[in-house]
Amino acid sequence: MATTIKDIADKAGVSISTVSLVLNQKGYVAPVTKKKIQTIINDLNYRPLHSARKLATKQTGNFGFILWEGHFSEVEMFYSQVFLGMEYAARKNDYYILLTTVRDEFDPKEDLPRFLKYKDVDGVALAGRVPEPLIWYLDHQQIPFVLIDYEVPGENFNCIKIDNYNGAFRAVENMILSGRKHIAFVGGTFFHPSIKERHRGYREALEKHGLSNNHGDGYSYCENIETSRSIGEKGVINLLEKYPEIDAIFSCNDTTALGVISGIQRLKKKIPEDIAIFGFDDIPTAEFSSPKLSTIRVPKLEIGKEAYKLLYELIQHPKMAPQTRIICVDTVIRETSSIV
Repeated sequence: MATTIKDIADKAGVSISTVSLVLNQKGYVAPVTKKKIQTIINDLNYRPLHSARKLATKQTGNFGFILWEGHFSEVEMFYSQVFLGMEYAARKNDYYILLTTVRDEFDPKEDLPRFLKYKDVDGVALAGRVPEPLIWYLDHQQIPFVLIDYEVPGENFNCIKIDNYNGAFRAVENMILSGRKHIAFVGGTFFHPSIKERHRGYREALEKHGLSNNHGDGYSYCENIETSRSIGEKGVINLLEKYPEIDAIFSCNDTTALGVISGIQRLKKKIPEDIAIFGFDDIPTAEFSSPKLSTIRVPKLEIGKEAYKLLYELIQHPKMAPQTRIICVDTVIRETSSIV
């Protein structure tokens, strides 16, 4: 026979309402009593029915995780790790994370994810660049949401951001200090604020070391589309045709950097002897590329965990002021950059 909340209350010598407060993490229960109840819950392996919790708390126990379908196909390795981090964090509160993708041509009347249509989530994490009509829909419907690796200029929404500027600055400065003087940038659309911030870090590192006058923005190759290996390969070939003196490339992310490696190898140049390369993100393939890619490591699991934490806090404290939390990054030196 299945354990009930009454069984737990009887064994603990408390009321059913006290057990309910512990299960739903609401209200005050004396620490000694709370610990006793939790021990009994664990000993009896009690798990409340999801439907029962929804009735008791007016919450579904679900969070949505929405990703633009272009990100899922091009940089899935990055955001799948963010999703996994959120999933890990959710387990301690017995929450479920529901994943879906949306198209770029998003219309709330036609393309609304089912878990929003049927009001089956308590809040939503939006990963990367998502269609702004979706953001405004959530805002107007007063559905708690957190932007991950994205922001809307001029709006004060809850955000989990990467320290893109300082990461890029350190990557470029590392190559400058190792003797590189003609450093180019290869990237995708500046519509994504992370790419824009990484380019700003690149430019200001050059300025700090007196290298910003090297052809101005001529050393930057950017396309107004999502980042990809093909942009990296095409970009570096284009740049080296115009500026053969280039001795280093900072790529806006690892996916693009892997294309840069291919392009340089097509041109029969040596890495890092002729050209050093730095990426950003530290996706799994960065460590196994040939040569191995120097990059800025983004703690993707931690981003997901922090996104869950902020979203959970918003549910518990609906009047909490919007917050922006910055995730620090690390420099990883591998074979594509070295002292010259």
